[in-house]
This record gives sequence, structure tokens and C-alpha cells, in this order.
Amino acid sequence: VIMAALGARLERKKKMKGKKKVKNLLDKKAKGLKLNQVDRKRIMKLEEKKKFKDELNASVKAEMSKLRLTEDENVDETINIDPTSPSPFPEKAKDKRVSFSGNMERVKVFDKNVKDLKIKPSSASPGKGILRAIPKKVSPKKKKKKSEMQTSQSEVISEDPSATIDSSAEKENVEEKTEKLEKPKKKKITIQVTKKVKEQLLTMDRKQRKAFLRELKAQKNPNHDRAMECKLLWEKIRSKKTPKQERDEHVSKLFGLVKGFASKLIYTHDISRVFECLLAQKRPGITSALFEELTPELVRMTKSKYAHFFVLRMLKYGTKDQRDTIINSFRGHAVSLMRIVYAAEVLEVAYNEYANAQQRFDIVSEFYGKEFVLFRSDKPRTLEEIIAEEPTKKKLILQHLEEQLQTLVDKTTVRLSLCHRLLRDFASHCDPEQLTNLIDSLKDRIPEIVHTPDGSYVAMKCIWNANVKDRKLIVKNFKDLVVKVAMEHYGHRVLFALFDTIDDTVLVNKYITAELCHEMNKLIMDTWGEKVIHYIVHPRDGRGMPRDEIELLREGDSNPFSKKEKKDRYAEIYRNICESLYSYLASNMEPLIFEHNRSKFVAACLETTSSYDLFDRQVPAEMRQKCNEALAQIAKQEFVPMDNERLHLIEHLAGNFVLMAVLRCDNSLPEDQRLSVAIVNTLSKEELGSWICCNKGCHVLLKMLHCGSIAVKEKVKEAVNMKQLREYTFRGATLLVDALSK
Repeated sequence: VIMAALGARLERKKKMKGKKKVKNLLDKKAKGLKLNQVDRKRIMKLEEKKKFKDELNASVKAEMSKLRLTEDENVDETINIDPTSPSPFPEKAKDKRVSFSGNMERVKVFDKNVKDLKIKPSSASPGKGILRAIPKKVSPKKKKKKSEMQTSQSEVISEDPSATIDSSAEKENVEEKTEKLEKPKKKKITIQVTKKVKEQLLTMDRKQRKAFLRELKAQKNPNHDRAMECKLLWEKIRSKKTPKQERDEHVSKLFGLVKGFASKLIYTHDISRVFECLLAQKRPGITSALFEELTPELVRMTKSKYAHFFVLRMLKYGTKDQRDTIINSFRGHAVSLMRIVYAAEVLEVAYNEYANAQQRFDIVSEFYGKEFVLFRSDKPRTLEEIIAEEPTKKKLILQHLEEQLQTLVDKTTVRLSLCHRLLRDFASHCDPEQLTNLIDSLKDRIPEIVHTPDGSYVAMKCIWNANVKDRKLIVKNFKDLVVKVAMEHYGHRVLFALFDTIDDTVLVNKYITAELCHEMNKLIMDTWGEKVIHYIVHPRDGRGMPRDEIELLREGDSNPFSKKEKKDRYAEIYRNICESLYSYLASNMEPLIFEHNRSKFVAACLETTSSYDLFDRQVPAEMRQKCNEALAQIAKQEFVPMDNERLHLIEHLAGNFVLMAVLRCDNSLPEDQRLSVAIVNTLSKEELGSWICCNKGCHVLLKMLHCGSIAVKEKVKEAVNMKQLREYTFRGATLLVDALSK
């Protein structure tokens, strides 16, 4: 038993020997280990705490250094005294010698032998100590009046002739201080509930208690009763049971209650909905009146948690002039609005959906510097044009942009397209050091910015210029989001950049292509998802993507961190996706061709390697045979020329395209992988011979004769009825007759 226990311990030690010991989650992240969603959230909290501690320590150090400097400055001036001159200070008197021997006679000494000593209890009140001093009542200092303060200040200035401060500046400071003192502070109305009030509440019934509490709230909020009436009317207006006439009356009454008090009522969570209800009624008079009343409050409302919904409604339902008023009111406040989450949403909607080119430039240019706010340009320009006209401003603009982006990247505002525009401007013109700082701040949030054209470009730029360690982190952050990104209009480009640049194909296959394999049907049915699969099969193929995208991807070819050759990288990624792709094609060949219009995709997947391919792409033999069998089974269906229900494979436009494209590749394939062999072996002579009735069928047979083996040619000749074929006059029949007669 002892030996068995020792053996088990040794085995445990061996198992634990190879494991990486990690102290905390931050070390785990630094070593590049796998992190789940909970770990990521904890790491974010730990990093925030660490950042806060560092900032706190830095601020404390700065304050301490300031205090030391002030102490050094406040050191008393040294006074040089001439020894010959008489001293200005009087000589110190000598200390007197004091003797207490005379008083010692009066002191009583108690000896232990004394027996008649009587001890009485003290009559002093408990809690009072002999050494405790009685506190003196301090009279409250009276505030000096403005005139007294001015006179006292002037006296001090006149008494000190060596003062170097100007009297005018001193007077201004005094006036400012007195103005601050004179401003009355707003008294907060506090509701104190005493014990008696609580006892009264307990004795009250529900209605009385509600009324009493309403009175208490009314003391704090003077518009409480008005707000309650508004809510009651709002409930009647929004009810479907209310007749139209009553609803109109309630709307007019509600507007009468709100008018003149809109700026005080709109900031609460409940009354803000009342205003939205009034806008939803689409009464031009009410909408315009409310808008005119609330126009001075637009910026403040945009920053409010509840009132910003009114601004959004006005952008949606308002007139063009009202929208322009809202957008123009943001002039000079765009930077501050972007820092608040609620306001950033309003600014995003205004920028994306309603602003014209000039207004968009006004919003974006505020982030370039204060100069662009003060001196407005009437002509909208891009950052490239601004830098080309004034190259000296480039450094200042980028510095200002970097400062603003640091605050935006850490918040949810990083998902907004306006933020993506600013990120693109910065990433396109910054130096390498600034770009590395940007990558450090964005590497954890790349999947959040890929849904816009500017955001996808920034993500690609980060992937191209990130080092190996950062690239691993970027790839891992795409976990569980790959399919969604692949189906994005602009997000799928980011996956192209990953396939092009990352040398660690094992990591890519684990986190990217593995998820793509599981959702093959969803991807192929989607326009953008199909492009991703097509890119893995045919990278940078002009048939599947426009030239602009190919040129965009070429920007990342010169990055210094990709060492592996492209053909090896593409081949390893393609090899991982082969099984799931071709098994899906074989089992869904008919719907892909006839229903979903994916004939080009099917043909591209079954093609052999051409001179345009960037790597030697080989379809596995088993998979190709399965696909050929699937096509042969579709071709085996009864051929009815010009069938109304559905055209046959050889007559169907997409089906004929796939057949001809795959048959064209038979010359470069072994005999067991050829489609012509599969068709000849699957179809009978009668079924094969019936194809001569149509022009496209004759062309298919002609292609089989040109590309097929000797056995295929013999079977085609046996199947074709030459007498019947010579009766047809269309082009395919004449060509087939010529080929068979040779």
C-alpha cells in the first residue's frame, strides 16, 4: 500500500511538472495563455485598478514635490548683523534660581503607620477631570463687508512699501473674491421625517399615506403636481381605448400644462416620455412650439440621460430647418459631447443620417484642434488636404487627435462610426511610435470596430503593423465572433488581412477557420460569407473580389513581422477547411445550383490549379469523387426539353455553366477523378443519347469527347444516334457530327 501511494505521488509530480505556473490573471495574459470571457472581464477590472493606483501615486508624488518647493521658497530671509553696531535686540536676562525648600514645611507626609487616617468619598461630580480645561466660547467671526475688505486690503498695501505687486491687479483680485463671497448659495430643501410623522404614517391608510407623501415631494419639487397631471393625461393619450376627440382634448390640455415649463420638466425619466408622446402625435404647431422653447437647452438635453431622447425624436420627425438648428447647436461642443455616452449616440445619428458634407466636416474638424473651431472653413476638406496645404500643422493636429482618442477608445464610443473616422485619420498620418501606441490601446477591441469601412481599415492597419504577440491576442479576441464578422459588409476584409499576414496558421485554424467550418451553410448562403470561403480557396482572385480590395490588401504585404511565404500560409489554411467545404458541396449540390445561384462558387471550388492561383491547390480525391457523383446524379434525371417546372441540368443556365467548367479540368486530372467518367458510368446510353435534342446538350457531349478518355469517347459514340443527330441544324449538332465522324 505504501509503495502504491508513493507511486501515485510521483505520477502527480510528473503531471504537474510540465504545467505552467501562473500567479495571477495578468501573468496568464502576458504569457499568451487561453482566456475565457470571465477572465477577460477580471483582467479589465485589474488593469483599471492598476491604472488608477499608478495615477494616484503619480499625483501624490507631484503634490509632495510642490509642497517641498513651496517650503523652500518660504524660508525666512537671513539677516546680516555687523558686530560693531549695537544689537537691535535686548540682551537676554539671566534665569533666576528658584528654591522650593521653604514650602516643604507645609507639605504633609503620610506614613504607612498612621492608623487614624479617615478617607471620605469625593463629592465632585463624576466625569470631570482636574486637568481638563474649560473650553472658552468662541464668538463667530463676522463676515466683513465689501467696503471694509477693500479698506483693509488698501491699508495692508500702503503699510508695505516694498511690495512689488501692482495695486490695480490686487484690487481686481479683491473684487473677484468679494463677488464670490456675495453670491448666495442655493439652499437644498431637505425633508426631515420625525418620529411623530412616522407614527402618523403607520396610522394612515393607503390613500392618506399617498397624499401625505405627495405633499412631502411637492415641498422638494415645486413642479410635482404639474408633472403628476401630465402623467395622468399621458396615460389617457397613449391608451387605445380613448376616443379620438378625447385624445385631441387631452393633447391640447397636456400641451397647455407643459408650455412654459418644458426646460424644467424634460430632464426627469417619466416626463421626458411625455414630451416624446407629444412629438409622436405629429402636430406641427405643438412640435414647433416645444422646439422653440427648448432650443436654448439643446446641448444640455443632449448630455442628459433622459432628455437626449427628445433630441433624437426631433432629428427623426423634425423639419429640415429644425435638424440644421440641432446640428449647428453642436458647433463647438462636439468634443465634450463625444465623451458622454448618451450625447455621443445623438452626435452619431446626426453625423451619419442627417448632416451634410459641411456639417460633417465641422464636427470632425473640432477634433483636429481649437483653431478649427474658432476659424471655421466654408469648404469641407479631408485631413490629407489640410496637411498638404499647411504641413506645419500636422504635428499639432495629430497630438490633439491622439489626446481625444485616448479618452474615446476606452469607452463604448469606440463602436461609433465617427470615432472610426477619427481613428482612420490618425492611423493614416501618424508616425510608427504613435501607431504602436494605438495598437496597444485597440488590440483588445478590434472586433468592435470592424462594421464600418473606416473601422475595418483601422483594424487591418493594426493587424499589419502589430508584432507577433499582439497578433495572437487579436486572433484570440475573435473567438465566437468569426462568423458574425465574416458576414459583415466591411468586417470580412479584416479576415482577409488575418489570412494574409499571420504566420501562426495553427492559431488561425484553431480560432478562425474552425468556426467557419461549423457554419458553412450560413456562410455560403450569405453574400459576404461566401467571399470569405472563396478567398480561402482562391486568395486575391479577381473573379470574387474587386480590384480596390486587392490593392488595399497589398498595403500589408510589406509588413516587417510576416516571415512565412504566402503559398505555405494559404495552403495550410485551405487544407484545414477542405473536408467541411467539399462534403457540404457534395450533399447540397442541387440546391446550390438551382435555388441559391451559387454556380460560380461551386465551379471555383472544383477547378484545378491555374496560373492565377497563389498556391498549389489540390482538391482531395475522395471529395472530388463525391462531388462528381452528386453532379452525375443530377444529370441522371429525366431530360424533358424546355421543361416548364424546372430545366434540366444541361439546359439550365447555372447547371450548364458548372458542367462545362468542371469538364474543362478533366485533362489535368487522373481518370478516377474526372467528371466525364462519373457521368458515363452513372447514365445509361438512352439517357446520354437524349441530350442531343438541345444545343447545350450537344456542347456538353462535345466537351466530353475533347476532354474525356478513350473509354468515355467510345461510350459517347455508342449513345449518340447519328441519323437523328444529322437531322438537327443547330450549331452544337453540326459540331458534334463533325467530331464523331472523325
